[in-house]
Amino acid sequence: MARPPGTSRYESLVNRWLDLTTWPTAKKTALLMGIALVFHIVVLPPALLALVRWSPGLVNAGQLARWCAVAVVGGVAVLAVSLAVARRGREGRWTVYLGIFVYASILVRGLSLFGTASGPWLAVPLLLILLALVFFDRRVGRVTFAYFIVILIAVSVLELSGRIAFAPLMQLRSLDAQRTPGWYVAVYITVLAVFGYAYLLVEFLVVVRETQQRRLEQAYQDLARTSEQLARASDLISRYVAAQVVEQIFAGNYGVIDKHDRRKLTLVFSDIKGFTAMADRMEPEDTSRFLNEYLSEMTAIARRYDATVDKFIGDALMVFFGAPVATEDRDHALRAVRMATAMQERVAELGAKWVGEGLLIEGPFETRIGINSGVASVGNFGSKDRLDYTAIGRQVNLAARLQVNCEPGKVLLSHSTWALIKDEIACVPKGEIQVKGIQNPVKVYEVAIDEYGQREASPA
Repeated sequence: MARPPGTSRYESLVNRWLDLTTWPTAKKTALLMGIALVFHIVVLPPALLALVRWSPGLVNAGQLARWCAVAVVGGVAVLAVSLAVARRGREGRWTVYLGIFVYASILVRGLSLFGTASGPWLAVPLLLILLALVFFDRRVGRVTFAYFIVILIAVSVLELSGRIAFAPLMQLRSLDAQRTPGWYVAVYITVLAVFGYAYLLVEFLVVVRETQQRRLEQAYQDLARTSEQLARASDLISRYVAAQVVEQIFAGNYGVIDKHDRRKLTLVFSDIKGFTAMADRMEPEDTSRFLNEYLSEMTAIARRYDATVDKFIGDALMVFFGAPVATEDRDHALRAVRMATAMQERVAELGAKWVGEGLLIEGPFETRIGINSGVASVGNFGSKDRLDYTAIGRQVNLAARLQVNCEPGKVLLSHSTWALIKDEIACVPKGEIQVKGIQNPVKVYEVAIDEYGQREASPA
């Protein structure tokens, strides 16, 4: 596999090691056995040749060669089994234990050939334990460590009891006999190779850890940037979509907005009295400033009362309560009426402000607000490419008709809304009206608001 541009061989090797954690166990077992075979093929033959050439008669070279062959055959067998399991796409957790038991048994047998307690190669099991711990996990490392301890003790007991020969490979058993160039070279080749393996492994792990730390820091930075981007996106999206809908999307509650519900809502419509004529008398830039400021103020009030701002239709505003998060009927009706009165109060303030600025020449600046409570269909409507989270149905139409029939500067309620809020908000009965699209007359009520836009106190 080609290295990414600008990446050294060492960095490429580190990256592959980092990917090793995702490998299946069988594939990692094959790699471990491959490393063990390299050790046997590259390190042991020179050690054997050194013994034969410079320490003749010290050890049984034929028996040592046979053990080396057995070790290679055992490693190749485990390697072949592990590769076969890995190629079938299986995890093969059992292959690592097969490798440990087979290779560790062969290795301890090799130690016993030189005498378990007197041989110089007890560092080799340490290397295998380290490799098992690094390649796999703590459980495999503990099993490897425990198995080595058990079989080393067992072989030692058998040697002490005389049930197996002590150091059968050694033909000359005196210390002076071991003081030969061949013995020194063989021991140093083997032990230094183990130390070299261990040193490279530890150094490599340090580099891997540093690389992981850098990646983690980079990931945190990327996460912070992503979080900032999501926050900005959320803020931007909430300008086009109702804030409550955005919250449900980011919370993962897709089912709340994806499905259509028949739910009791309180629906609010408002528009500006004489806006078309007002806009004709303004410059386009003043109209944009005026309308944006007005809608911004009304939206801020709607959010303060936790309303779902559905849409702007020119100067008109559609708001509803009770979805996407359902609330108690009386609660959302009260919030809707209080929001409407707060809007009328703010409209009076804005009108005075704009007249003072010369933006409005003829006044007064007034809005009409109609409110109705009833069961409507709420959810996503539109095409597969463009959806609008909104409410539709007869009760929505009624709220829109109430707004049309409302007097400027007032808030007009249907009987269903009035019945929910009558105990807390003073209203004036306005009789019945006939509205387009509804056969029977509709009983309506007007929220008691004085000429300055302040809501009158509810009667005791």
